[in-house]
Amino acid sequence: MNERQKIIDNIQSICDEYNNIIKVDNINIEFSTNKYASKKNAVWRIILNDKNISKSNTYKFTYLCVTCNAKHIIGTTHMLRKINKCSLRCDSCKNEETNKCKNQSTFMKKYMNGEISKKLIPPKITDIFEKRSNSIKSFDDMDDDFKKNYFMFHLTEDDYKRISKNIISFQNGKYTDLENIEYWAIYNSTNQMNFTHIMFHKTENILFKPHQPILKCDVCENTWRAKSIERFKNTLKITCKDCTCVNKTFKIRKYKNMNNENIIYQSKLELKFIDWCNNSGLLIYNGPKVKYFYNDKELTYRVDFIYKNILIEIKDDHIWHKNDIKSGKWSAKETSVNELINQGLYKEFLMITPRNWMDKLDYLKAI
Repeated sequence: MNERQKIIDNIQSICDEYNNIIKVDNINIEFSTNKYASKKNAVWRIILNDKNISKSNTYKFTYLCVTCNAKHIIGTTHMLRKINKCSLRCDSCKNEETNKCKNQSTFMKKYMNGEISKKLIPPKITDIFEKRSNSIKSFDDMDDDFKKNYFMFHLTEDDYKRISKNIISFQNGKYTDLENIEYWAIYNSTNQMNFTHIMFHKTENILFKPHQPILKCDVCENTWRAKSIERFKNTLKITCKDCTCVNKTFKIRKYKNMNNENIIYQSKLELKFIDWCNNSGLLIYNGPKVKYFYNDKELTYRVDFIYKNILIEIKDDHIWHKNDIKSGKWSAKETSVNELINQGLYKEFLMITPRNWMDKLDYLKAI
């Protein structure tokens, strides 16, 4: 306690994320547990003005090193780690330590001379399975509330089987041989969590996290990269960002063009147009995605269809389009589309509404 208190006593000032100095009425530390934490071990906590400081608080601590008296500015997480590890020395103190410099120099010389292997030795396969077995036993010993809470945020093995049909690769294309990869829902974690999920590569005998998966959308069948697979735990369909961010009235659905290829639509008028094209022998495809700027933000506009290098937009008389016209959002979309046409990437942009329906369809059929 006394050693950790030295760190607290050496704090000169505390600022928020906007560099506003926080008035410190009182600051101390206590050893306690958080009832909401997954790991129920007690840790040292900083109590500022009678409120607990967590990692989510983006504070900046200016403090003097207890050892060398040098001034440093660190974040909340760094300060909490210093308190818990009772780290009195700053990074400069550690790096200037004679024995550390000597040991580092000796290691690098041996490493460069080939005396130390440059290849990481993977863990033995028996150790991996033994750790998994022990992890499952430890998990089974936990109370029911912990297990229920764990699987509220982690995929069960059945959850993974359900979404695995949409997975193309992991870690942004690094692991593509999915037939050689197993999902383990329970594995002992080395961080503050007791357990985590992990992927096991059966041929390479390695473990890796299922980060940055490449997935195939159930609606438009395009592929995209997600951050993780946990977000799909409670979803019936695996959809990309474009197909997810739609309103309930105009839910994206799948249909077929005249070549029996998937094409997507949102409104009844769009479905009517697809049927007319199929019956008239016009082969249409999903339109391209066009970047445009609105209110100083870069957004994406997906054109409904494309036919013979002609961009086609189907608009019914609904309030959403009228609001876009009034706000200037539709004008921003048209500007970006016209720029592509002027560059020669597309021939023209055709807007089809109930009022010009017959004229525009006759025009397309005559092309």
